Amino acid sequence: MNIQCDMIIGFLVPHRCPHTAVATCIQCQRLFCDEHVSITAGGLVCTACQQGLDKPVAIAKTAQLFTLADYDAFNAVTADEFDDEDTFADLS
Repeated sequence: MNIQCDMIIGFLVPHRCPHTAVATCIQCQRLFCDEHVSITAGGLVCTACQQGLDKPVAIAKTAQLFTLADYDAFNAVTADEFDDEDTFADLS
């Protein structure tokens, strides 16, 4: 019987990783596939524990690269800056 990886993947539709678990994380004791576990000096650690998360969720690599300046830029944009009529482009 194959045991499924415990990592939650998928940005729009979160779901469990479909791969077979091959190792146990030394920090959270969950089972993970070889894609979601890394070898460290202390042993095998899952992607979530490496990222400092308490839940087994893989954060997209793009989101990991955001800086504080990026977050400030995202937060600076408000709905008030857009005209109500021109918020969305006409795609017809």
